[in-house]
Amino acid sequence: MPSPTTEQPHAAGTERRKPVRKKAQLRGLIVLLDGSATHECRIEDVSLAGARIIIAIGREIPEHFYLLVTGKEVAYESKIAWRREHEYGLKIVQTYTMESLRSGPLQFLRRLKVQLLRG
Repeated sequence: MPSPTTEQPHAAGTERRKPVRKKAQLRGLIVLLDGSATHECRIEDVSLAGARIIIAIGREIPEHFYLLVTGKEVAYESKIAWRREHEYGLKIVQTYTMESLRSGPLQFLRRLKVQLLRG
């Protein structure tokens, strides 16, 4: 059985996700859990349960991270569900509203979100 990080998505037309993903074409920012580094990405589609992103060729990303998305006032705690070259399927573990991040250990995500919007 393939590992969760190398599993391939199913053939076209055999959608297994329950929440249907909506086409997004948005800029995103991958943030390490400790906030020490970020990587830009493009969000191709997104749902309440997951997302599909594309990163720069040759870029490595961790298995578990936060995802910030332009146009959304949330931060997604995400894990890689599958990968194919520079395309990744993500499972959303938890969603945080930007308002809930005004204080506490994850407030760095609010600062990074502002930088993403300026970028």
